[in-house]
This record gives sequence, structure tokens and C-alpha cells, in this order.
Amino acid sequence: MPFSADSVVVALERNMWKNATTQNKNNPSRQAENQTTNPVPVAVNWHCEPHCNYSCFFCYAPFVEQQRKPRLTIVEGYAVLESMKDAGIEKVNFVGGEPMLHPHIKHWIKHAKALNLTTSIVSNGTRMSSEFLEEMSPYLDWLGLSIDASTDVLHAEMGRGLRGEIKKGVSNHLERSKLIIENAKKFGYGIKLNTVVCSVNQSDDMEELVRWIAPDRWKIFQVLTIKGENDHMPSYFSVQDNVFQDYIVRHQHALSDTPSIQVVPESNEQMLGTYAMMDAQSYVYTNQNGRYEYSKEPVTVVGFSEAWSTVSQGFSNNAFEERGGTWNWDKENSATLSLPMVDTEAGE
Repeated sequence: MPFSADSVVVALERNMWKNATTQNKNNPSRQAENQTTNPVPVAVNWHCEPHCNYSCFFCYAPFVEQQRKPRLTIVEGYAVLESMKDAGIEKVNFVGGEPMLHPHIKHWIKHAKALNLTTSIVSNGTRMSSEFLEEMSPYLDWLGLSIDASTDVLHAEMGRGLRGEIKKGVSNHLERSKLIIENAKKFGYGIKLNTVVCSVNQSDDMEELVRWIAPDRWKIFQVLTIKGENDHMPSYFSVQDNVFQDYIVRHQHALSDTPSIQVVPESNEQMLGTYAMMDAQSYVYTNQNGRYEYSKEPVTVVGFSEAWSTVSQGFSNNAFEERGGTWNWDKENSATLSLPMVDTEAGE
């Protein structure tokens, strides 16, 4: 199939971007030094879109400053993914904010898959239509949905809903999520379920809902405070360690007859210093000290390995492995798909 004029422009712009950053990014001796002393993680959460249309009261990724800055261009996003691949990253998780609000999200997912990266997204379901799920099924390996409760009454209390809904004291999040899951199952997606446990939902019984969703992985997070990010969270949202453990044990016992559902708990201690993250401007960062600590330069300027070397001390590979950070995320088609490196739909 011939490339469109738009796709040729994209390819030329990408080459210009690479040439402009070669001196910073492709220094072999510096790359070798970084990967020896500061090995890159195998998976990165790319918070590619800072904006969100939900009002979760506990959100630790509001990215107020990033929202004031222009988004990366489609070409810059391609180059960021290529730099991640070159550095040894195996899996990219597109998160937010709300990643589905980004105008380039489809192109970036397709490009990541063309690079043979394992692709994943965590979303509130916004714009995740049946048409989107069908189109992206060859490129997007894992669909992660954030569902915190078995009822939308609890979701409303937690702010898990569209801003207009929450202002009215209601939420339709669960109803929307169920429809997405039904469609996703038709197209063979791997399903991940994310749940944040706080004082509002600590006594909720998720067994029936989780059995219906039948996710490959159910990640259960203890609500986390990040200094300077979610200081707005009501203080009563915090949940004690023993209460969080009770929630975990209760659900692990209830689902003990369904080994296909992997229950993965993450306490506050397990979350700190075990996530490699990148923001919408391509600065990489960690959270080991309970606050976000960013690289000196963005990946778009110095490449992933160089950027990571300035924050790697805030990440523990051992702790990452201990919390189950590496798991069987390879889908059957991950290694066999041969997709074009130039996105022929770039002009959309």
C-alpha cells in the first residue's frame, strides 16, 4: 500500500528530530555507562495525557503544571517510543490523566506495537467505543479499566465519574465500564482491573463483579498520598494497613476457586520506588520519597537512557520484582506482528 503524503511528512520530520538530538542521545559510551550503572526498567508508565474528565478525589496524577504546556507532537511521541525501545524497555503502559483524551493515542499505540513493545492502557473508558476497540485490537495487548466499587453510589462518593456527574452527586462509571468490558471480550483483549481502596469502599464486596469481569489481573491499591499532588484528598480517605490487608485477604479467599484471576495487592510501601514513569512532556520520574522526582532533561532532548540515569536512584528493580512488576504480559501476537513503521493514518 503506498504511503500517504501526510505519512511521508511524518517520516521526514522524525528523521529531522533524530538528527537534531543525535549528539545527546546516541553517544555509545554514555549509553553503555548508563545501562551498566543505571539499568533501565523493563516497563514504563507513560502519563502521556495530563488532562482528565473525571473527578476522583484521591487522584495522585493531576499534573496541573503539565496541563499548561503544549502536547508533544506526533513525531516527538514516535521518537520517544523509539528511544524507549533502544534503551531496552519491553512494555509501555499508556496512562494519564486520561490517555484516551490525547489526539495521538491511537498512532502512538500502533507505533509502539510496530516496535514490538507490549502495549497496555489504563483508562476510565472515555471514548473507548466498540469501533475503537475493534480497530486497536491488533495493536493494543492489554486493556486496563479503573473500577473501585461494586456500585456507582460508592463511585460517586469517591469522585470516580465525569465531572458533571460528580457535581450532581452521581456516577455512571460502572454502567459505562461494563459495556466496554463486554465489547473488549469480543475482540480478545487481555483485561486488567485496577481498584483503589480507601475508607469509602474498604467494606465493599467486589467478588460478584470481579467474577463477571474475569480479569487476567486485578490490581488492588492502597490509596496513596503523594506530596504536592493529591493534598486535596480528604484526610478521612486514608486507610490503615491492617484494613487494607483485610480487604485483600477477604477477596483472595472469596476468589480462591478462580486461579485464572491473579489478585495483585499493592500497599503504599510497595508502590513507592517501584514505578518507572514518564510525564506528558517526556520527563521521567520516580516516587520513592513520597513525592515526584523528575529527570533534569526530557527524553525528547537527551533520550530515555540519559534521562533515566538522573532519577534511577529513586527506583528499585528488586522491589519492582517483589511486587510482581514482571509478569506474563506477552500476548500471542506480540512477537509475530510485522507492522509498518510509518503511520499511514497520521493525517487523521
